[in-house]
This record gives sequence, C-alpha cells and structure tokens, in this order.
Amino acid sequence: MDEQTSGSGISKDALAVLVPISIWGVVVLVSNLGSGWFSFSCSGLVGFFIWLTALAYGEKRFAMLTVIGVMIAAMLSLLSGMVALWG
Repeated sequence: MDEQTSGSGISKDALAVLVPISIWGVVVLVSNLGSGWFSFSCSGLVGFFIWLTALAYGEKRFAMLTVIGVMIAAMLSLLSGMVALWG
C-alpha cells in the first residue's frame, strides 16, 4: 500500500497540519477570540522546529504540510488580531 494512502500516512499528514492550528485553538478556548493573535508566536516557533526535524529525517511531505499548518495558524491569528482591534 502506498505511504500517502495508508492509515498511518493520513494520520501523520493530519498531525503535521493540526499541531500549529491546535495551539491557536487552545489559546482561544482558554481565553477568548480577541487574544488568539498572541498564539502565533508559539505556533510559528513550534512549527519551525517541527519543520526542521522533518527535513532532518527526510520527510519532505510532512515538512510541507507543517508549513501549511503554520500558514493557516497565521491566518487565524490575523483574524484574532482584527477581532481584538475592532471588537
């Protein structure tokens, strides 16, 4: 079975995308939507080190999906920042 279509491959892909996004989600759940902008400092840094580790192990797909997860977390943090400024 191909790596991308196996169960472990799909769960690994989901983990790469969801780790940076989950940091934003936890901050929003614990505090409020307006303070979620601050979570990018952590999710960006965690995503960067996951990306470096994935590249060190030769997992290019995992590294790219981690970058996508960090970009989504950045957009969510920007949304939270807009809510904080105009809310």
